[in-house]
Amino acid sequence: MNNTRTAIIIPIKRFDKSKTRLSGFLSQEQRARLCHLMVNDLIEKMSELEESNLFLVTNEIIPIPEKSKEKVVVLFEGHSSGVNDAVKIADCYIKKNKFDSSIVIPIDIPLLTLKEIKEIISFARDYKEIISMVPSKRFDGTNILLRKPHSIIDTSFDDNSFFNHFRKALDNGVSLKIFYHENLKVDIDTIDDVMLALKKYHLDNSPFKMRDSEQKEVNKIENKSIEYLLNIFQNRDELGY
Repeated sequence: MNNTRTAIIIPIKRFDKSKTRLSGFLSQEQRARLCHLMVNDLIEKMSELEESNLFLVTNEIIPIPEKSKEKVVVLFEGHSSGVNDAVKIADCYIKKNKFDSSIVIPIDIPLLTLKEIKEIISFARDYKEIISMVPSKRFDGTNILLRKPHSIIDTSFDDNSFFNHFRKALDNGVSLKIFYHENLKVDIDTIDDVMLALKKYHLDNSPFKMRDSEQKEVNKIENKSIEYLLNIFQNRDELGY
């Protein structure tokens, strides 16, 4: 590890405690399976990022694909106390190994692409100190947070975290860049989020029926978590919409 690397921090909550707002539509087993697939999708995407390492902060047992093992560090969280404490655990390793910057990425942004993350990292290279963020679609959460250096602000992933991080950057006189990538603003938290993610995943207007050309594109993307949701909600009537 050297000081040109970006640390990718991925806090992973216990799967059986995650996505409770989807409990009316998904069983606990289905929600846990969805979380598992979203983690796998994110690891596969981010492990292709050059000059980086992934820090998974979790109490879960996460099987790491063989091709990604050299890029991934799993940090045991111990007593689960939220995203901010998980980030602090990773920050200790980031400081020790002198990473240039860090990005906090939640597992539930299924439409994330490597291209978008590369753009955020590339923009920060011209700055000694900077905060870059992607807000959630409701602008109450922070879907992506880049800190350069990682110690420039403490994270505030609580209520209205986008405003919290925005205010901290201004209070500390730090350069601030907001990215409005629509794909990165889509997180999976409620059933409306699920519907939006599925629609953005190349669906036509008929109930979850794909065009042949779009099916080829889906196969190319190979997002297992979205495909899993498609399989569950293949009949629109099941959702009551």
